Amino acid sequence: IWFFPYDLKLFALYNLLNYSVIIISFLGAIYWGVAMRNEKKSFKPYFISVIPSILSWFMLMGFFSHYLLILVFIILTFFCIYFMDIKYVKSGFFPEWYGSLRKTISIIIVLTLGLASIGVNIKIL
Repeated sequence: IWFFPYDLKLFALYNLLNYSVIIISFLGAIYWGVAMRNEKKSFKPYFISVIPSILSWFMLMGFFSHYLLILVFIILTFFCIYFMDIKYVKSGFFPEWYGSLRKTISIIIVLTLGLASIGVNIKIL
């Protein structure tokens, strides 16, 4: 990505940010689906399922115009969701295998978003 012209870098970044917010929404949907099948009636999984998604969409819609701020927010959102996932795996809400899956995927996501933010900011001499 760092060898492309600046316009293509921004286009790639925009698509990466959109895709990241969609994935955050998907992760929230997992909480919603498991909560519906769980016998314990609690509002917390439903709350967790919508708040990161709503905040991420608001960030992407332009309430903050600087893309690095949006990238940092999205990376922190993925971290927060990961730590909540681990908490819910330990409590038995999610199956054990889900924790190791989320760990691997979270590392890949954070590295990808971090490298993308570096790639967009590199100026070729």
